[in-house]
Formats: sequence, structure tokens, C-alpha cells
Amino acid sequence: RRSGSSFPSSRSISIASFAAVRPLAVPGRGFRMPEMTSPLEVVVALQNNLVEARATETILSGLPEWMTELHAEYSKAKGEVDALQAVAETAGKERRDAETAIAESQEKLKHYQQQMTLVRNQREYGALLQEIDHAKVALRKLEEQALAAVEKLEGAEREVASRREAFADLDRRYAEGLSRWEQEKPQLAAKLAELKSRIDGLREQLPKPVLRQFERIFERLKGDATAPVRRVERAGTGVSLWHCGSCHYQVRPQVAMEIRGSGII
Repeated sequence: RRSGSSFPSSRSISIASFAAVRPLAVPGRGFRMPEMTSPLEVVVALQNNLVEARATETILSGLPEWMTELHAEYSKAKGEVDALQAVAETAGKERRDAETAIAESQEKLKHYQQQMTLVRNQREYGALLQEIDHAKVALRKLEEQALAAVEKLEGAEREVASRREAFADLDRRYAEGLSRWEQEKPQLAAKLAELKSRIDGLREQLPKPVLRQFERIFERLKGDATAPVRRVERAGTGVSLWHCGSCHYQVRPQVAMEIRGSGII
């Protein structure tokens, strides 16, 4: 019994009797679930199929377990290569910017030098010499920046080439894994379709109020709507007490026997 609900349930009844149930193929009508002997069997089978369907949907929307480690390795390696490529691209931009600034600085210096023949007095001559000195200093800094950018670019390009060479085998294995996964998807999709067909058949076998209550509990507890009813012997008395295996609610012996005997809900 779940706390806060009047929905007793049990896994003490052998689940093996219906865990292997498969839908019956009906010509022209797809799949039909065989009738079960008790609502409890239907509820447990419905929960099992819903959980399996959700797990299958999760796999289909992502990657299978056998590929998760390869995907993590690939993502990490690709991220490192992309980061190095970004460094190379940044260095290339810095080099281009520095070269553009050098060209502009050289043009400015040339302009100042051409003005030397136009000065009219010592004050103008001194001011122009100062501008020329400033332009030369700025030009040297820009040339140093350009050289640093070139070295940075060449180093990044060498590192990218080296990483890409090492990455090639991983990239090939990852592509093969994706190809294998694409080949497996149709089979998994067919399995999901079969599970959904079973679920529809099981839902039809439950009374509407029971189905609605089950679905509320299933959603609220994220797929765990049933719990075992456990018997506990009271020490020294020989008295047996029955409790919900989840919320520890005490279940009357008569109810426990009815659950065990006929699978009532």
C-alpha cells in the first residue's frame, strides 16, 4: 500500500507467471494481450511494460549503453581539437590585425617623413620629429605583436595537425559506432511499438478507476507504483504482521491473504 492512497499491491505473487507474457498476433488487428487471471497481474505487467517502454524511448532518443564510453571519449577529444582550432583561428586573426595595423603605421610614418620638406620653423620641425619617433615606436610594437601572432599560429597549427592525426582513428571508430547504432534503431523501434501494443492491451483489461489511480501513482513515483507486501514475525509471539514494503503501512492479514490468494486490488 502506498502512503496516502488506498491502492494495496504486492509483488509476493509470482511475477514469473506473467513476466513472460507476450501479445497474441491477431490477423489484421496487430497484437492482443491474453486475458490475465487477476487485476493485480495486469497492474504489475503494465508497470513492467511501461518501465521498459520508457527505458527503450530513452535509448532511442540518445545512445545505447555500449556506445556511451566511446561517445564520451570522442566528445572529449573533439572538444580538445576544436579548442586548439579556435586558438589557431584567433592567432590568425591577431596576425592579420597586426599586419593591417603595421601597414597603416608605415603609411603614417611615410606621410610624416614627406612633411619634413614642408616645415617652416624649428617648432614645427621638432613637433614633426616627435610624431615620427612615436610612429616608429608604435611600428616596432606592432611588428613584435605580429611576430608573436605568427609564432602562436604556427604552434597552434602544428598542435592541431598532431591532434587530428591521433583523432583520426577515434573518429573512424565513432563513425562505425554511429553506423551500427543506426542499423540497430529499427529493431529497437519495433520493440517499442510492441511494448506500446502490450500496454494498450493491458490498459483495456483494467477497470477505469483502477487504471486512473495506477497512472497517477506511476507518474508521481516515477515508475514505481507497486510494492511488495512483507510478512514479519513478531519475536516470541508467533504472530505474523504484514506491512507494505515501501511505506511500511500495516496491512490486515485478511487483505494480505486476499492479495496472495486472488490478486485483488
